Amino acid sequence: MSMAYLLSSFLLQDPARLQQGVWGALFGEEIQLRRQERGLSIEDAAERAGLSIEEWQDMEAGQVPESWQQLCAVAKGLGEKRVEMASLVILYAGAWEDGHGLLGQVRQIYS
Repeated sequence: MSMAYLLSSFLLQDPARLQQGVWGALFGEEIQLRRQERGLSIEDAAERAGLSIEEWQDMEAGQVPESWQQLCAVAKGLGEKRVEMASLVILYAGAWEDGHGLLGQVRQIYS
């Protein structure tokens, strides 16, 4: 059995995880687009955010920030206001477990 088959079988058995991954990928694409629109390299954005290059790459690949502090670092890396980043969390809410972690923190702060 191929690794791709095993992975797809696993994800199909867990539709919530699949959905969360898709939303995470969309969030990552949005971050990448905003970085590119500002003419920032991954290295520059990561340095401005205080993140490693690998952490920034992982985020653009779909690994979403898990805390308000991490989201604020991303905002700083892009030169964005925190409220703009919070609006992305709400827009791509499916990337986070509903009501837990960062999504819950954003809802508390902006409700």
